[in-house]
Amino acid sequence: MTQPAPTPQAVERLRAIGDRELLAFFNEVTTKTNRSLLKVLPSVDGFRADSVASLPKRKQALLHHLFKKGGAKANKARAESAYYYLWRAWAEQHLEHVEGLAALLDGIESAVAKEHPQAAAVQPDAEIEALFRSLQEQSFLNRCDAETIGRLLQFSPFEITDSLQLLASSAKPKVAVEKDRELSILPNRIQGQEERLRSLQGDVQGLAREVARIADTIATIAARPAPVVDESASTRALETVLADMAGLRKDLEHQGQTATRVIAATEARFKVVEQGVVDLEGLWSDTEDRIGKHVSELQEQLADIAQRVAQLGQPGGSGSSQSGIPIVASTPSLRVVPLGADAGSIKALNTGLEAADLLKSNYATLGLKSPGVSTFVEEVLTAAVTCKVLFLKGSFSTDLARVTAVALAGKHVLRARVPVGFVDAIALDTEVAEALGDRKGAVGALVVERVNNVPFELLADAIADVVRIGNVMVVATLADGVTTFPEQLLYLQLGPVFDTDVLDWSVFPKANTAVSTGALTALDLKALSMQLSNGKAQSEELVRLLRLGGSFRNPHVERTATAFMNALEGFRTSDAPTSLQSAAFGWLWPLWRMTGLASEDIEGELDGGRVDSESHVDSRLRLLLDLAGIRRE
Repeated sequence: MTQPAPTPQAVERLRAIGDRELLAFFNEVTTKTNRSLLKVLPSVDGFRADSVASLPKRKQALLHHLFKKGGAKANKARAESAYYYLWRAWAEQHLEHVEGLAALLDGIESAVAKEHPQAAAVQPDAEIEALFRSLQEQSFLNRCDAETIGRLLQFSPFEITDSLQLLASSAKPKVAVEKDRELSILPNRIQGQEERLRSLQGDVQGLAREVARIADTIATIAARPAPVVDESASTRALETVLADMAGLRKDLEHQGQTATRVIAATEARFKVVEQGVVDLEGLWSDTEDRIGKHVSELQEQLADIAQRVAQLGQPGGSGSSQSGIPIVASTPSLRVVPLGADAGSIKALNTGLEAADLLKSNYATLGLKSPGVSTFVEEVLTAAVTCKVLFLKGSFSTDLARVTAVALAGKHVLRARVPVGFVDAIALDTEVAEALGDRKGAVGALVVERVNNVPFELLADAIADVVRIGNVMVVATLADGVTTFPEQLLYLQLGPVFDTDVLDWSVFPKANTAVSTGALTALDLKALSMQLSNGKAQSEELVRLLRLGGSFRNPHVERTATAFMNALEGFRTSDAPTSLQSAAFGWLWPLWRMTGLASEDIEGELDGGRVDSESHVDSRLRLLLDLAGIRRE
């Protein structure tokens, strides 16, 4: 027989019900063995095929594949089959008194197989209506109730029509069914009570006869003459009792002495403990004094460092004269200077493909290996054109940022290194515009190094103003040290965060290889002819993944990430990796780590690096999971 698949209307209804209610519905199926459930539920990574511990995750995977738009057809088909299996098991368990239930369910499956052998999602209306009509009729025979029928219909994989809704609502309520059931068994209960009363009456009569016998025995004993008392025997018995009491008194005195010794020893130990507490208090007080002294010293050292940093930031300070680098523009703490790279001959980049080839060559010079370098080049170029801001982290992030800027902006490249502590960037856009000068429409670039040395709130608006100048991109790097600040959601509002340490780097890069210089003609997808395919990105799936984690939602992040993925889908001509995997690398992974999404949820959604790809595993995502210790084999 063919098991019916949920209809589109049923899928939307079940999605609206929510995962929590659906999982509760699944957990109400207790008559099926774990072994039988493991055979039908979708498999999950990290568990053996026969692992009972995987049941909760498998039920969640069922809902994930059932509601997901797109993805592997085999996974969706198995999820649909498993859902119908659980729904039928629920019906057989909670409607066990209904006559002919199995035949009615078999009739639905047979109708699907007969009428539409290749499309199990078509609904056999006549057989479904026959099932619920039979349930409605048998509710008046007290074999089921309206509430159970309604729950079966609510979670059914079928479209709920007006006739089905009417049948469920017109069934006999649970209260009335239970009342009639009680009334139906009342005569049997009364008969049972009568038989019990007759049995108790016989027991009472037997007890009355026993009481009469005991009374006769007592009367016979009372009529006997009183015995003669032996006074000497009574005296000896009394002396024995007194001797026993004297022995008992000695035992009590001995126990009292023992208790006194125990109390004395306890008091002595308590005094030792009190002294220990006093000593600890003195030690803690001394420790506090030492900590206070060290804190004061550290504060003085920090104040001295801050003063030196401020001196370095002055235009006429010794730092400028010693370094020999001309300062184009300056703020109290943030200096903007030319990158200082040897421009040489500059290649005009009129298309996205030309820019990608130049970036690929430069990245290979740094040691990035194929084929992963092509994927990363597409992501960097798409972020530069659509977002105009991207963040790089990792041990080679500074080298990559500078090479990227030189390859795309030629001689119009500036650099700003963020100092530790406070930075004033209120006039950064004005100073960058003045430093770049009249570019005659050429693309400019600003490399902001160690951007997480300060809270990003101090830089976010300034960087956003810089890219509004026109044809200016920003490549920012994240440092890794004790003085850095945690990554913030503000990063992802502006652009992706790429962890370059999980790229495929060569241990022995090419020696003495020069970096080529290029210049984009514009930062525009259409002008650079970057629409190479008509593929449609999974935007809805990306937005769903961006909103994971309870009440979190950031529309700015959603807009920026979706624009990036749509542009990348049009620019990338291959299917491996997918644009959704690239979005997971640049947005989803850092976002989920920032918001503290549970590790098992991250692993479940990334699926070991597959992220809904039918065949390709993104090695970068898999390595990120491994490094975080949350990927299960």
